[in-house]
Amino acid sequence: MKPLSILIPTWNNEQFLVPCVYSILKTGILESMADLVIINNGKQDIERHFGNVPGIKILNPGKNLGWEGGLELGMKETNSPFVVFQNDDTHIPPISHRIYQRMLSFFQDDNIAAVGPTTTVAAGLHSIFNPNCPNVPTEASFLIFFTVMVRRAHYDAVGGIDTKLPGGDDLDLSMRFRKAGYKIVVDPGSFIIHHGFKTGERVKGGPDTKGGWNSQDMQDRTNAYLIRKHGFKDWWKMRSGLTYTDNPELSKDLEGDLVRSFISEKESVLELGCGATKTVPQAVGVDRVPKGQPIPHLHGALSVADIVGDVSGHLPIGHFELFDTVIARHILEHVLDSIATINLWKSYIKIGGKMIIAVPDERVTSSIPLNIEHCHAFTPGSLENLMEVCGLKQVRVESSNNGVSFVGCYERVN
Repeated sequence: MKPLSILIPTWNNEQFLVPCVYSILKTGILESMADLVIINNGKQDIERHFGNVPGIKILNPGKNLGWEGGLELGMKETNSPFVVFQNDDTHIPPISHRIYQRMLSFFQDDNIAAVGPTTTVAAGLHSIFNPNCPNVPTEASFLIFFTVMVRRAHYDAVGGIDTKLPGGDDLDLSMRFRKAGYKIVVDPGSFIIHHGFKTGERVKGGPDTKGGWNSQDMQDRTNAYLIRKHGFKDWWKMRSGLTYTDNPELSKDLEGDLVRSFISEKESVLELGCGATKTVPQAVGVDRVPKGQPIPHLHGALSVADIVGDVSGHLPIGHFELFDTVIARHILEHVLDSIATINLWKSYIKIGGKMIIAVPDERVTSSIPLNIEHCHAFTPGSLENLMEVCGLKQVRVESSNNGVSFVGCYERVN
């Protein structure tokens, strides 16, 4: 049994299905971790394209079961602990070739039931054109199932897909996950292209057609069904979204907790790029924004810097080898000359002192496109090699378990 099954219901949509499947094949996921199940609701000859491809199973029910019915059939034919529901009009770009591995990484948290990527066409936080589309993995009140990864155990626990819905199966399952106490997450580091509505509009007509796909009539029937099933209060909470600033789960700083585990209260600490919060209270903070001034792009956040300066240049500290520890969280991936920058940071710490670095983990995220200001990508091995060149010995390295970063601790040896 492979850990992952990808289910794609389709209805006479070879124009989009074929490139969709090829984009999945190019990720290499079917060679190792996943099987692909295509539920052929129509009469297209899918076997001539993929009938002999290892890792692909084609189901032909002989009638159009619809999206929900197709998923229900696919779930009966698989037993993987994690399952992806994916539209046939999606496409995985080369930069997202590790999208499935990245989404899987979130399930280290046993309370997460589902994870969805960002995309070009979708409602809610998924849309890259939504001004509220998150920059970091974010808990959501609902996910749209153009592509979603679910944990089978939680899916079974809440009763699976509701095939009686007139639409909104994704909203319904999202509500049931959350009412059961599970979390659902939108991950901006997982990106997929979604053409959108290619089958729905062919089957039911467009939004200007009575009863058509995404028409007002369809939305009204879907909302009425969900309200009858869940009650108005829960439906409204789902549609309104979460209040993220008051959500304790989103305030957890797993990376910061890991950094703090490397430091004792007695150590003198220099924190580079401290922003609005110091990782440890005794740190001397450095930032380009003066203390008390608003930080650009962070609404309501004020700098706590003690020293104003560019962390990739010489700082007005007075003399070198002053600190026991230097912290640099999410800075190194932004600088052009990594070696010169590390050697500069090293000069601030005593011989035998520590440099603690947090950077995006290239093993779980494509870190260059994650932020257009990123210049470099790192794995624990590549960062260890870089540090060794600069005279720093690796002491400890661990994943932050946040789906984004790892933290390395390095000792100055010369």
